[in-house]
Amino acid sequence: MDLTTLTIGKDSYVASDLRTAYSDLVYRVAYRGEVLNVYLLFEHKSWAEHWTALQLLRYIAAEGEQYRKQHPKSRHLPPVFPLVIYHGDRPWQAPAAFQDLVKPLPDSLVPFVPSFGYQLVDLSGPTNAEIKGRVLTRLVQLAMRWVFDAEPVARLRELLALIDQIEDRDTAVEVLESLLRYFVQGTQRVDEPTVRILLQQTSLQQTSTGEPIMQTFIDRYIEQGISQGQRLGEATAVLRLIERKFGPPSDSVRERVLAADSDTLLEWLDRILVAESVDAVLH
Repeated sequence: MDLTTLTIGKDSYVASDLRTAYSDLVYRVAYRGEVLNVYLLFEHKSWAEHWTALQLLRYIAAEGEQYRKQHPKSRHLPPVFPLVIYHGDRPWQAPAAFQDLVKPLPDSLVPFVPSFGYQLVDLSGPTNAEIKGRVLTRLVQLAMRWVFDAEPVARLRELLALIDQIEDRDTAVEVLESLLRYFVQGTQRVDEPTVRILLQQTSLQQTSTGEPIMQTFIDRYIEQGISQGQRLGEATAVLRLIERKFGPPSDSVRERVLAADSDTLLEWLDRILVAESVDAVLH
């Protein structure tokens, strides 16, 4: 591959019913005189889900079907690179390959069972000091690592200090918007006054056009995202408690919890204290 030719394509062939489950990017790169399209299948995990390989198989198959619809004359599928980024508080222990999920698997049947693995980026392992690289790379990894940290305000202060190092002001503001939406909604423990104080301690006071970041960002993103962020925090709490009490939740349970409204989630939080099964929690 000639990595100097690497570009991100604008194409996206992911079926609409799968968009809430994962993200994809299409990369193009020169490869042996041809243009190679590589699909990056991005799965973001906050707990080690046993059936991850089965989940990825479904995504890969669905993306292949969607590609056929978009390219009816093509006789081949583009390669897919399954990437799992994990930022839970315990080491990843899910099976690393699809065939590890199939048991028993006699040697005579091995050629007929799908065989693939996935690239795992386990952020639960490296120490904070070991997470190195360019500012943007460190920001992404540390934000995911710290979203469940016991001291979210202190962590957010460190992340803002990293953003302060980005020389291009417009890029810094874009990164700031993404970070605060993810971190504030994900932690549910950082309020608006605290964000304002933290921002005042940085050089990120205004955009390149002179607009005050306080108004253009906080009013537009933080305030309107409070209710959505609260529901997301409650859903995350339900899923974590289900995992601790009954084991990793299935895909259907995850989808149901993430789609539930705030009142329902609070009711489930109460039930989980005395329930003897997941069905008893969600009935």
